[in-house]
Amino acid sequence: MTNARLLIAFAAIEFVLFPIPIVTLFWKDQIGMSLTDIMILQAIFGLSIVLFQFPSGYFADRVGYRASLLVGAALLIAGWLVYTRGTTFWAIAVAEAVLGTASAFMSGADRALLWVSLEAAGRSDRYTRWDGTARAVSQTSEALSAAAGGWLYAMGPRWPFWLQVPSAALAFVIATMLRETPRLPSADPRSHARRALHILGFTLWHHRRLRAALALNVALGLSTFVVIWLIQPYMQARGIPPAWFGPLWAGAHIWLAAISLASGRVAGALGTRASLLVCCLLVLVGYAGLALSHVAWGIAFYLCFMTIRGLQGPILANVMQQDAPAEDRASVLSIAALLFRLSFVIVGPPIGALVDRAGMETALGVLAIVLGALGLLAFSVFSRAHRQMDAGPTAIP
Repeated sequence: MTNARLLIAFAAIEFVLFPIPIVTLFWKDQIGMSLTDIMILQAIFGLSIVLFQFPSGYFADRVGYRASLLVGAALLIAGWLVYTRGTTFWAIAVAEAVLGTASAFMSGADRALLWVSLEAAGRSDRYTRWDGTARAVSQTSEALSAAAGGWLYAMGPRWPFWLQVPSAALAFVIATMLRETPRLPSADPRSHARRALHILGFTLWHHRRLRAALALNVALGLSTFVVIWLIQPYMQARGIPPAWFGPLWAGAHIWLAAISLASGRVAGALGTRASLLVCCLLVLVGYAGLALSHVAWGIAFYLCFMTIRGLQGPILANVMQQDAPAEDRASVLSIAALLFRLSFVIVGPPIGALVDRAGMETALGVLAIVLGALGLLAFSVFSRAHRQMDAGPTAIP
């Protein structure tokens, strides 16, 4: 169980994010970006993940989960160093691309290593709770660092970014302490490239349950990710002082941590499908509430999205881990992240343009309708594919 505890510590350090509550203000006020520019920037971040997500997952499955985390942590250090010196859109874009590549190498590998470590200890049935704990710890870490972010920004706009460098270095140190799990030899005679393409094709076209889980993961992931980049200008428009951004962000992530921690018990009490249906309904409530609220307390509707993130992540990760074959778990989780990021690359810039041209309230209303409908459609597909939740996993041949 040493790996499981170290992975909790890794999650805590990975999500120390001092710049997160003020980063949109930094981009607007220090770099001179519009909201369209910001969404393009995040599309670049997402595209870097798309390019490396599946190759990094395949690398983790074949070379080692620990090795993948070490590469990711090293890139994390490099990305934040670039951020400390960037003064133009393209300099920041390079930093975001490096950070996106780092994220690609770390996402999937950490969850897969947690699963196989618990499986080796005969505790794979506890995965949802351990994953929920890891997410709760990471969100608490983000909340505490975010609480200081506004204060650090007031001291100097670059201070939050400089402090990310030692944090990333500590993540690298923790990754060196992890133990690689024994690799299962693959009986597949195909080359690495052909095997990788086969995993991708089978997961997306032939494995109905995984395909449905991936679709729902994209729908809910988009709903919660888009609002992250809108909430800071939303608060600014409601007259909330920037000094309060850090504490409010921290409060939202403490809520998220509590929901993540309880996700296993919620899924056990309500069932997987009922819990995910609640998430889909909260998309509509959250966006509609933000669109119709013209006072500062309307920010409370942001908690709808924190609730979705806290439930969706551990529950859908558990579903996908159960269905993915042992030697391809990181690859399948990487496919999930790849599809989500690719979706944002496509829809992010148009959403930014919509906000710039039509206004925040109109854009939020449109998102309530479109993303709410998308979530319910994806849930209906997921529900049909998972009517027998106790059916065994289908291996990738």
